[in-house]
Amino acid sequence: MNLEIPKAFLKEDEDSTNQRILDSARSLYIEYGLRRTTMEDVAKRAGMGRATLYRRFSEKDQLFKAVIFRELQRHLVIIENAIKETSSALDALLEAFVQFGGLVNSNEVLQRLLKTEPDHVLPYLTTDFEVIMSFSRHYLATQIERAQKIGHLRDGDAQMMSEMLLRLSQSLMLSPKGVINPGNEESLRAFAENYLRPLLAP
Repeated sequence: MNLEIPKAFLKEDEDSTNQRILDSARSLYIEYGLRRTTMEDVAKRAGMGRATLYRRFSEKDQLFKAVIFRELQRHLVIIENAIKETSSALDALLEAFVQFGGLVNSNEVLQRLLKTEPDHVLPYLTTDFEVIMSFSRHYLATQIERAQKIGHLRDGDAQMMSEMLLRLSQSLMLSPKGVINPGNEESLRAFAENYLRPLLAP
């Protein structure tokens, strides 16, 4: 189904030096956490001087944000590939929900930092999530309206339906323990099929 994610959000920075820096920072975050990882550590692992690193990323927080943004980009690619295999707009929406809901549980660096340093990661998924939420809501609502016009989805407020799906996904990311297990794709898929499909089907 053609439920495409904007290509600008899927394309990674092609600068090989930046990629080497981000790879190095990511591996250090997983091994040692954010607090214990210094800019000097990143430069050393990336095989470059600190001056080169600071020309690319002027401070630790900027580098951390770049790593997290790349993780989100890579997960969007996974979602994009998954929804290409679906046959209808409804199937595509449910598949996107399943894949997005399992984001944190399938991501090594987010898992590590949420367990050991949640104060650094949680703002990106809560208070600072509004930027992502706003864009995603409007984008998804546009797709929902298109699907409604061809009879693939029930009638209703597309913005409201879009936000419902996004907030459910956000809740699953932040509260992984419960009857619904976002760490288990089968559990997420069963929830989507048994409870979301009846809500969205025409």
